[in-house]
Amino acid sequence: MREAPSSGPACQARCAAALCAGKTDRAPVYIPAIACGVSSALLGRPARTGTGSLRFAEVAAWADGDAAHAEFEAGMIEDLVAVHRLLDADVLRMPWRMNERPDAQLDEHTFRFGPESGEHTIWQYHPAAADFSPMYRSPRVMAPEARLRQEIAQLEALAADPMPAARESIQPAVDLWRRFGTEFVVCSAGAGIGVGLEPDDLELLVTAPDLVRHKMALQGEFVIAVGRAVKEAGLPPVMAGGGDLAGNLGPMYSPAMFREVVLPAYVRSVAELNRLGVHYYFRSDGNLWTLMDMLFTEANCPGFGEADRDAMMTVAAVRARFPRLVIWGNVSSSLLMSGSAEEVAAQARTAVSEAEQRGYFQGCSNAIVQGTPVENVWAMMAER
Repeated sequence: MREAPSSGPACQARCAAALCAGKTDRAPVYIPAIACGVSSALLGRPARTGTGSLRFAEVAAWADGDAAHAEFEAGMIEDLVAVHRLLDADVLRMPWRMNERPDAQLDEHTFRFGPESGEHTIWQYHPAAADFSPMYRSPRVMAPEARLRQEIAQLEALAADPMPAARESIQPAVDLWRRFGTEFVVCSAGAGIGVGLEPDDLELLVTAPDLVRHKMALQGEFVIAVGRAVKEAGLPPVMAGGGDLAGNLGPMYSPAMFREVVLPAYVRSVAELNRLGVHYYFRSDGNLWTLMDMLFTEANCPGFGEADRDAMMTVAAVRARFPRLVIWGNVSSSLLMSGSAEEVAAQARTAVSEAEQRGYFQGCSNAIVQGTPVENVWAMMAER
């Protein structure tokens, strides 16, 4: 276990070198997310740290009231830091949360968001898989284009004065950094640019591409505002961005649509972030090869997260085309869960070797999911 804050300077220097694609004494360790069950097994006590189990726990806490949620949040930070210390991680980030109060709790694992008599969604937790996801969406009153226009109006209002919302969005990261910034590089500020993958989202790419392009541009302006807020607050200048858009066979919509509708927002926002000195890493698992030149040459994103080894996005292959691209994790989450410790160690060792001790953060491509054996986690952590 790391003794704080004595190893803090080494951690900071290691991550700073990695962010410049420079040589490091070892690959800094980055944990995108870790399931509560895995953290509990590692720590030997119940823990709330990430994935669907965390999102369910937070919604359940909100259902019990403000005091219960405040207690949950304090415990989550304690658990998150404890498991990062145990694993000697270098980067600390706030996991994806569902910090929303439900309108009703229907049973132990089921919640309704929205009024029963109006548009609403019902979410359900499945303990065996630690999955918390929508199981029912009520019929929508508004047509997809009308809903998009409403969303654009909200983004336009935000764009008139984005800094208050940008500062608010990074406050959890600021709080983590103030408390634990001597131990870890705190990387919790995030802002994505993405169409979405719901059927309505994909339909609008065809029926209303100009409106979707405008929405992407407005998202990009908020990304820039978050970058400015990061610099203003003095946080480590790192932002997680992007947005899921691909499977193992490639993107969910055509590269031509990405170029026409989405890419301009990335070109503008990343250029400004690069000018500010903020490292923005694009995150999406899946096979992105048909988009890579657009993202990492034309848009000049300096980092790539969720690089999916199972979808042929290996460190070696990516580096052959983009020698200075910083890669955030490349060990298969699937292998980590279902392989042997020896197989995990071999793949983790391969990723580090392919990186040639520069510009690579060791970790899994997506998340340490429910059911991952602790010996496999230790096997990955041993290779750095």
